[in-house]
Amino acid sequence: MAPQIKPDPVEAERLKALGNKLYQKGEYEPARHKFTQAIEEDPTNAILYANRAAALLATKEYFDAAYDCKKAVALDPTYGKAWGRLGTATHALASWDECVRAWKKALECLPKENLSPAQQTLKTQFTQGLQKAMVARKKIESGMEMISADTIGQLPWEIATALRSQQLAGCVPSCAHSMAYAYEEFKEGMGYLAQLKQVVHPQLGVPAFQGSPNCIAPLSNSILTDERVFHMTEGDFPDKIRQQCLFENQYHRGWVTEGGPAIIKEQVLQRLKAEGWNKVRPAISTTIRIMVFQAFFRSQLLGHRDFAHEALTRALEFLEWGRKEFAKVHKDEDDRCVIFERSWIRGVKRQRLMLMHGSDLIAPGSEIHPGHFLAFWLYPKAHAVSILGWSHMQVGMNAPEDDPNKLSCLKTAADHYLSAAEGFPPDDEFHPGMLRKHPECLCLLNKSLKVTLPICDRIRGVMPQAMEIWKIGPSGQHLKNCLREVREFETHWRDEVREGRATMDSVGKISVPTVPKLKTEKDLPITFTYKE
Repeated sequence: MAPQIKPDPVEAERLKALGNKLYQKGEYEPARHKFTQAIEEDPTNAILYANRAAALLATKEYFDAAYDCKKAVALDPTYGKAWGRLGTATHALASWDECVRAWKKALECLPKENLSPAQQTLKTQFTQGLQKAMVARKKIESGMEMISADTIGQLPWEIATALRSQQLAGCVPSCAHSMAYAYEEFKEGMGYLAQLKQVVHPQLGVPAFQGSPNCIAPLSNSILTDERVFHMTEGDFPDKIRQQCLFENQYHRGWVTEGGPAIIKEQVLQRLKAEGWNKVRPAISTTIRIMVFQAFFRSQLLGHRDFAHEALTRALEFLEWGRKEFAKVHKDEDDRCVIFERSWIRGVKRQRLMLMHGSDLIAPGSEIHPGHFLAFWLYPKAHAVSILGWSHMQVGMNAPEDDPNKLSCLKTAADHYLSAAEGFPPDDEFHPGMLRKHPECLCLLNKSLKVTLPICDRIRGVMPQAMEIWKIGPSGQHLKNCLREVREFETHWRDEVREGRATMDSVGKISVPTVPKLKTEKDLPITFTYKE
């Protein structure tokens, strides 16, 4: 057994000074490395964690920064600057309750009166941060709904399951394949979740949880396959899933509560040397799966889309790192985590792309489940193409009229939306949804009715197939609104042509909905960059 290395506060101070110099020069990665070395020499020094957090904030690694700030305030609860940096990190993660608490704690650490100029500056910054967080917390939007008993048997995933064998027999492209595939995973995960219960620990005599440590894997698979199957039937689901995540993280010795990917990478390599791959593998898988699931759940239930975007971005960084780091582990030996496979990573990328709405393709072999092929091959490509359409459309719409690239951007957007629509099966809600975007682009390009009206016919033609599966819930309402708008446009202009007030060479306009965007740098509170 290697001898314990005694803390060396003097060496820690030397390394901290070097880190501060690097930070002041804008060399944040080397500065972080020096602070890490200093922490190894003196792990009880709160300032070292706070300084490393500042370097992490500078490189926008908010998960790791938040972890270091929490470590700093645990060591010194009166450390106002560390609370302030925690406020900055949690604001970027849209973790509003935690953010508000951090700013309040930061203010409590300041004297009540006779503040120095520096303390007054901090008070102003902390107050502004608190005000921004409280305003943002009021704007939370949830995209998740409870399922009522009277819709049982009519929900999209239930209809898809019933239709799947019929569609398979006829070799018909259908969203029923991926929907049913995802629903199977969802039901499996919910079955495991039902086993979770609170008990009294037999040895310690304290409250503990008992259940299956296999719930998060199928639930995370289900949302990466087709997140639309996710639904809640019980009001206590948020509490139960939080407890399940903590239970599995503890069971598999994961890193969910230990920091972000930058810190996890170091701990993975350290534990690998001490324990071996077979013990570390489930810890890695559980950690990343919980991170991905929480990103989806918090974005849908709490409106924490910025948190979700950051979580998925950091998860992807870790997955790409792990794919290279463990490239020599043969995937067929059940040694390498499935999360490092391209299909799984592609599913995470698709989730992030959908949040930003703001890949290779192979022919399916006989051994590939049709739902898996749709979920991890065709759908990611179609979603990616739709994001390209959205991006070009936003650029084209916001460009000045005399911008020479304006029309080309809108033309490219129209082409991408059409390609995206054709990438989804005709009975998927996204097929008519993407077709609906195509005439928007055409109208912005001032295309004539002889070009736009045939697209309306096409949208109406595919709508019955989509409505067969998606008629219930928010998706059904969205499709009904889409159909109504298309019919209004079509009816109005056909009447105009028939009555001689317009011709087929006239240009009609259709409504273009606005799309909410993720926060930008200017939306974040002040990033504190003090030298300590």
